[in-house]
Amino acid sequence: MYHDFDMEKILNHIKTTPKKNFILDTDTFNEIDDQFAVTLAMTAEDLNLLGLCAAPFHNQRSSGPADGMEKSYQELLKLRQLIDPEDKMHVPCYRGSDKYMDNIITPVKSDAAENLVRLVNEADDIVYIGVVGCFTNVASALLLDPSIINKAVIILLGGNLFENIDANDFNLVQDRIAARVIFDCGVPVVLLPAMGGSCTDIIHMTNAEVTYYFKDKAGAIGNYLCKIFYDDECEPEEGEYGCNTRQRSIFDIAAPMFARVPDNFVYTIVPARTIDGEGMYREVNDGRKMIYVPHADRNAVLSDFFTTVKKFTTRNA
Repeated sequence: MYHDFDMEKILNHIKTTPKKNFILDTDTFNEIDDQFAVTLAMTAEDLNLLGLCAAPFHNQRSSGPADGMEKSYQELLKLRQLIDPEDKMHVPCYRGSDKYMDNIITPVKSDAAENLVRLVNEADDIVYIGVVGCFTNVASALLLDPSIINKAVIILLGGNLFENIDANDFNLVQDRIAARVIFDCGVPVVLLPAMGGSCTDIIHMTNAEVTYYFKDKAGAIGNYLCKIFYDDECEPEEGEYGCNTRQRSIFDIAAPMFARVPDNFVYTIVPARTIDGEGMYREVNDGRKMIYVPHADRNAVLSDFFTTVKKFTTRNA
């Protein structure tokens, strides 16, 4: 099935298709929200997870984009082992780009980019690609084979709310060239703004919630998510239960969640946007549309997340 670049058709497909083809592209070692997103993608019964791709990143947790990508790849392998220790699901993990793009016509070749192309071409239905890290892998795939725009839908977590004017959140600003490729190539985009009080920014989770639902109740992955949340948010002297009101945004679960339940969000179909070289939003004015998601029902998203993961881990205990 092709989407025909019809946003209403895409929304209807998400809502009515029992099991959607999905790929998650993630800078998994960058922040802990990526591990939560991978967990949701792997445990959701209504997602046919075709692959996990490691995206590059560069900040205090990496020495450069190649190091960030490799750390993300190794974290993917760890998560896959925790969730599916006997490899019953056969979810492949792919190394991604080891650098950012130099220009808008030259892809950065990688296992991730090449397999993104292959997976979309081999699928007999629409493939939703959740991008929750730097955009280099997916932009490179679109340059390697532009025809995949006919069957792929990019669920892009990045940028800010349109009223912020600029789109320079962490994901986008690392590789603005890759962002321009995605926005300009014609592939349908679902935009989940990352900052500025946006739909993903308000998906706050507390240590108390993670502990209550997952501590010794959701298998090895539940305990791992408790540990990384606690290590990320709590001071050693507070003790395990001394920081229960600490909260952080778990931005990245929005991408697989929208592919499952768009009605957990407020969304609208709007004229497509792109960005300029400085990361400022610009309307393209060529008739193209995109799905813009400015708000989420935080309680519905988190309730769905905890229920999905616990159901999977209970069934596979």
